[in-house]
Amino acid sequence: MKRLLKLESISQNNWAIPATHSSGQLNRPIISLSVPVYGMESFLPALLDSILAQNLLLKNSVQKSGFFSHNKDTLPIEVLIVNDGSPGGDALPKILKPYKKKFKNLGITLTLLEHRKNLGLFEARRTAANAASGSYIFFADPDDTLPSDSLLVFYNGLLASGNGNLSDAADIIHGKMRLSVPQFDTADKKNAEKFDTFSKSVQSIHPGFLSGNEVLENFLIKKEHSGFLCAKLFRTGLLQEVYAELPHIFCIMAEDLLLYFFVLLKKPSYYGIDSFVYNYINDTGISSASQVINLDRWEKICSSASVFTIIFSYIQENPLDEKYVKELRIACNNQLKKIISKMKRDFTDSLQAEAYAILCDYWGEDYVKQIEKNMKDEEQK
Repeated sequence: MKRLLKLESISQNNWAIPATHSSGQLNRPIISLSVPVYGMESFLPALLDSILAQNLLLKNSVQKSGFFSHNKDTLPIEVLIVNDGSPGGDALPKILKPYKKKFKNLGITLTLLEHRKNLGLFEARRTAANAASGSYIFFADPDDTLPSDSLLVFYNGLLASGNGNLSDAADIIHGKMRLSVPQFDTADKKNAEKFDTFSKSVQSIHPGFLSGNEVLENFLIKKEHSGFLCAKLFRTGLLQEVYAELPHIFCIMAEDLLLYFFVLLKKPSYYGIDSFVYNYINDTGISSASQVINLDRWEKICSSASVFTIIFSYIQENPLDEKYVKELRIACNNQLKKIISKMKRDFTDSLQAEAYAILCDYWGEDYVKQIEKNMKDEEQK
């Protein structure tokens, strides 16, 4: 990997936050739900409907849970939609207009934040984290949904981790993902095995407490919980601290690993909940199994090299136990293997040469050739 990948210097001028949103509001929510949008406008209503259907937002459930007994001025949630320079972003105000009224009736703010150009998923999430007024941040993708008890489960997890006191709750609250792949034929044996493996992966949590180095050990070495950002609550201050230390990059793949790795270096406290809090629909996003349709999209996929450039550059200056470095190298190799397989599957001979050149430009030709050799050796075993 030769560079940080055709990156631009990203300044405050490239994004805008409406002046009506203030992190100093009196009714500070517990959770800021962050939803980045790029080309997924049509899926957003289903997510917003699932938020409105949350048990925690229904008066009887709120009263029964004792939610407001902690602070009568506290609201359960705010919703932050980030238009990441989406081609269809002009439709967002119209889509959100009827929902603003519905959320307002519940005393909940629905705020649209806008990038003036596409900066990538990593930066869209950064924008939401920096604008968040909630104590915790909950990342969600616009083409996914929430189970009806998601917020209630998270809220109870916060209480359980803090022995009944929200101020003492863990830095990370982690629930389970329920996987759905609508266009995936699970009748095929190989497909069924892939689905089962991936489903188990996204559901993996460590039930109960972890703290300090235990969290990184549990994630990278024991592999007892997943590194997906969705289905987790993160203490807002912790995320803001990590984002402030990370460079601005364009990244839409492997960005979960980048952020989660640096979060875990802060030695946070973790609390896992053995309940589903997120419906993951892996069929429509840029990182799904859908076919690459052009070289511009392919270049964005190749940009995941920047994740590992940043991680290994950090490790070079701040040595880490070799057992962690080994697992990160494996993750890096696996990411490149996945991209190479996608290239061979999705591109015809006429475009594959161009795609290969772009891949080598981002990842380094020697490294690409080495991984290709490894893949060939594995196939022959």
